[in-house]
Amino acid sequence: MAATHAAHPERALTYRGLPAEPLRLGTLPRVAEVVHGMPEEQVRICHDTPELRLLAHGRTLTGPEPDWCLTLPDGTEHHAPPAAATPSVIPAELADRLRAYTGGRTPHPVLRLRTRHARTRLFDAGGRALAELDRAETLAQPLHATPGPVRLVGWTRTEVRLVHGRPRLLAALDAQLRAQGLTAAPDPPPTALLARRREPAARRVPARRVAPGTAGAALAAYLRGRTDELLALDAAVRRDEPDAVHRMRVCCRRLRSALTAGRRLLRRGGVGPLPEELRWLGQVLGRARDAEATGERLAAACAELPPAAAPGQLAAHLTARFRRRYADARLQVLEVLDSERYFELLDALGTLAERPPLRGRARRGRAELARLLRREQRRTGRRLRAALAHPAGPGRDEALHRARKAAKRARYTAELAGRDAARLARRMRDLQEALGGYQDAVTAERLLPQLAAQARADGEDTFGYGVLFAAQRPAARAALRDARPAGRRARARRLTRLR
Repeated sequence: MAATHAAHPERALTYRGLPAEPLRLGTLPRVAEVVHGMPEEQVRICHDTPELRLLAHGRTLTGPEPDWCLTLPDGTEHHAPPAAATPSVIPAELADRLRAYTGGRTPHPVLRLRTRHARTRLFDAGGRALAELDRAETLAQPLHATPGPVRLVGWTRTEVRLVHGRPRLLAALDAQLRAQGLTAAPDPPPTALLARRREPAARRVPARRVAPGTAGAALAAYLRGRTDELLALDAAVRRDEPDAVHRMRVCCRRLRSALTAGRRLLRRGGVGPLPEELRWLGQVLGRARDAEATGERLAAACAELPPAAAPGQLAAHLTARFRRRYADARLQVLEVLDSERYFELLDALGTLAERPPLRGRARRGRAELARLLRREQRRTGRRLRAALAHPAGPGRDEALHRARKAAKRARYTAELAGRDAARLARRMRDLQEALGGYQDAVTAERLLPQLAAQARADGEDTFGYGVLFAAQRPAARAALRDARPAGRRARARRLTRLR
């Protein structure tokens, strides 16, 4: 069973360096005694790929003694005991959290980390522990030959943790340590300890410098954030955490929208097949998500049915049926998450996020972002007007679906622009949700006759399916009524003005 130790920045601070002078008790509230513990030495084996992929992402995996431990960039630790029969095998609950970062490769021992700890505890007059200082000196030694020149390097770190003390004690300790020259920051990532192999200069694409506040800076920051989010969601999907498939699908859409809407800021051909590859991954995730969401929606709608429709029994049957569909679709998702095509997509996204192929116009300011937003806003308006003018039927249903997708892209583009475009993002979200309600209703209307036929073949009473079917068209009309004013509110030109 894995255990998680979360970081609490309001209760702890980490610094580079070690204090050179003893603490001054006079400035530390309620501290009456300082007790120094005996130094301790700890040796840990750090596991990674030969290219140090985990360390490059700020993650450290050590084990198997005393246990397996995965440390994240924010200091959160995930622990798992080694298996008695195979202690050198990384536990599955930790391996799931690594695969996106290792590209599917199995980490192996790469570094020996030898750390010397000296702990100091601070007590009040009653003998209660208020805080603890941990001074650590670490030396990293490569275990095998590594690509490129290798150098043995160490680093020092001081961590202050409150035990029963109050935040003002942490602030006083912070002031003393900073006065001694310590800087509040996490210890340097071990990847800095080894000179890694670099690509030949001729193969590297020079990164274009982009000043803060420009359109290119906004796009680059958004791509980095969403790429980090996608990598983190990989483990959540593998572990079948609630809503993980939906969040990963939305993250794919956000990345694809940023690349598509921001294509004028990127060099022609600079993103390659990434938009289509993101579409592919989103479609795979979509099959699982659609089964999950449709089952939840129809089961919830059963609560409004009359007693004659046996709402409880119908909800149970629908839930079971869609859970099976979700389970089948999730197996396909897991196969894709272990495919070479998926890992190549993650590698390409990482390269793009690190060195986006920006054009010269990316150096323009907020006015360029405003033009981008206005273009997406107009595109959504055109699609919505065309859909609403279409006669009722499958053609209009498809046109409204295209308008909904345009609203999504406009919403995600507004997110890229930051807080100044928050109102546009909200208006596009409202329009997207109204059109989504219409789409849900017409999809259910097409699906329910098939479900009823399957239920009839299984010997179930299908009266409730008919009642649910009859409710879908009024629900679609109501959603369409909401979409009209939502569309008018979303097309206001002032929403695209950025300060």
